[in-house]
Amino acid sequence: MDSKIITADGTETFFNEEYNEAYHSTKAGAYTESLHKFINPTKVKEIVKEKEQVNILDIGFGLAYNVAVCYTEILKVNKNAKLNVISIEKDKNNFERIKSLNLPENLKEFYKLLEKGEFKKEKIGNNTYEVFTLDENNLNLKVVLGEGRQIIKDLQNENIKFDAVFWDAFSPKVNTEMWTVNIFKLVKNLMTEKAVLATYSASLAVRKGLLEAGFKIGLVEPIGRKSYSTVATINGEIPPLTEKEEKRLKTSPYAVPYYDNESLTLSPKEIKETWESSIKQ
Repeated sequence: MDSKIITADGTETFFNEEYNEAYHSTKAGAYTESLHKFINPTKVKEIVKEKEQVNILDIGFGLAYNVAVCYTEILKVNKNAKLNVISIEKDKNNFERIKSLNLPENLKEFYKLLEKGEFKKEKIGNNTYEVFTLDENNLNLKVVLGEGRQIIKDLQNENIKFDAVFWDAFSPKVNTEMWTVNIFKLVKNLMTEKAVLATYSASLAVRKGLLEAGFKIGLVEPIGRKSYSTVATINGEIPPLTEKEEKRLKTSPYAVPYYDNESLTLSPKEIKETWESSIKQ
């Protein structure tokens, strides 16, 4: 059974037994991590100053903090803004976990809204998924339940472009299939030119994978740890890489990306083994 944890900023998260990892950085805090590693770096607040609607792809709905903080923050900037979110989630039990969280005051409005959502069947691309849907006030949220790679493949047929991507899967060492060059290339097709993808990961394999997929990448000031987190964009404005990091990406033996096969069906174990043998060489 997954256990609840209180994080550094007082907000609660869970420890996931399957992946043997917490849903959030316990040192930064669940709320703080959402704000500083996802919401601020993707510039969603700036986007809603200029236009009423913002489309977000959220990889790893989890306990909904990223969407909750995003919703709360953009309404401070533009009370008429409409947040359209497609979120990908493997574990339906998260909806039960959410119900047991003691929530910070400023997020309660969002979580109250979440109670109005319902599960429906919906066709995306070539497949039918169970989707949690909510269309209320300033929020249009779809949480698509299923295997992340498959959902991203199916989204290619949906004629949608995202203004921001929150890449918040479990870490590359346990959720390896969600961090490959192959999947980053597909996500790139779903982003506008200026869109920013933000992730907490500082992994050289991930950064190299984003570069190989055709992104330019940058670093976000650390919070709750020493490592900078990562942002990527096709053609938007992001903070630069440090000279030190550019050098590491060119010279470190660990700067080798993860690769899946063409159909994105390799197991995490197979992807990791291929990566490990590349490093040895």
